[in-house]
Amino acid sequence: MIRRSILAATAAVTAFTAIPAAAQVVVTASRQDRSATNAYFTASGPAAIGVTRRADYFVTPLFVSSDSRDPDLRSEELFGMLADTIARAEQAGITLVAGQYTLEPVTAANMRELRIMGGNRPDTSRVQIYARIPLTSDEARVRDTSQRIAAFVADIPAQGRSFIDVGTTALAIDDPEQYRADVVRHVAEESTRYAGMFGNGYGVEIRGLEGDLYWQQASETEVFLYIEHNFVVRPR
Repeated sequence: MIRRSILAATAAVTAFTAIPAAAQVVVTASRQDRSATNAYFTASGPAAIGVTRRADYFVTPLFVSSDSRDPDLRSEELFGMLADTIARAEQAGITLVAGQYTLEPVTAANMRELRIMGGNRPDTSRVQIYARIPLTSDEARVRDTSQRIAAFVADIPAQGRSFIDVGTTALAIDDPEQYRADVVRHVAEESTRYAGMFGNGYGVEIRGLEGDLYWQQASETEVFLYIEHNFVVRPR
């Protein structure tokens, strides 16, 4: 079965409290100004201390659709083109995944478990999947990935009135919870540094580290992970 449990795909910041082990999530976000010390600065609040790291994958949404008038024919054309997409993907070095929260592989055996949605036009049905490509170096670029996906899609033959629309390439990371300890360590180091500015007689109390882990896109290839928190500097 295709599990639809934890997929982060928003226009801002995303967090979930119960992320399955080894979950893979999509990260899409508007970029904000980031300093070189793993902190974000926004107009609405203080710095968010966290961890910036390279994402694990580029992921590009693919909307496999048909606009034939008959609904049964639409479904057959849609899944026929999807079957061809699956058959060609491995040879092209592309993994097809899907999910509402986490991403799971799409295969010929489970493709009909995908939810069929209405399209942007009347009498249109479609399913959404992602084309996933590993992000193996800091030199990787979204433009190159998008061109590769577009060329792959162009070679897939239509079935009747089926077609594929290509969405905007985003990032994905494996198991964001594995970075929680690193985020906490950065918060501890930074807050302790602030306390040290007041002298040896001062310490720090940190609150909120048991909260949700958040992630958002930091650059073309990086994600920023953090926990909302606050700290108080006070005499020991």
